[in-house]
Amino acid sequence: MNSSNNQISLLLSPEIIRAQCLFAIKQARNTSHALATLIALQTFVVSTAQAADRETPALRAIKEIIETHAATLREQLLSDKTLALTHALRAQDCAAITNIHEDLSRNGFWQAAQVAIGELDAAKRAEAKVWAQAWCADAKARALAASGYPDALNFQKAGISVKEYAAMTDINNYL
Repeated sequence: MNSSNNQISLLLSPEIIRAQCLFAIKQARNTSHALATLIALQTFVVSTAQAADRETPALRAIKEIIETHAATLREQLLSDKTLALTHALRAQDCAAITNIHEDLSRNGFWQAAQVAIGELDAAKRAEAKVWAQAWCADAKARALAASGYPDALNFQKAGISVKEYAAMTDINNYL
């Protein structure tokens, strides 16, 4: 078998990668998917670049273009999720808080929570705190009762999603 049939060469330029980033963003279902696509593209480009190309101005420019688009998407995602978290706290919506918690890194969720909590007036913040504390206490009590063992929690048997418990525990801690 001819070795030229076993591989392809890709030629990338800053212009091509800029167009690919815009195309990926346009085609993505949402900001999270667009960001994931750009991170995958960045990983692919960096990991498959020939050794001789690794320190070239072209590769540095390509990485910078991808990172610039990714940074913009990260800011947009955090802003969108912060607004959604503010609404979820006002509505005391556990499912929405859980979805936001899943979509963000732990640090991202912390950042969004800090801003969202700051958007609430004192009365709404106090209501959210009481609600989150009560939700966590109830979930923990139900999981403890369902386990049958002292100091062991069984969320599944209690019918409580571990993801919900993690999200609500984090928001309770931040409040």
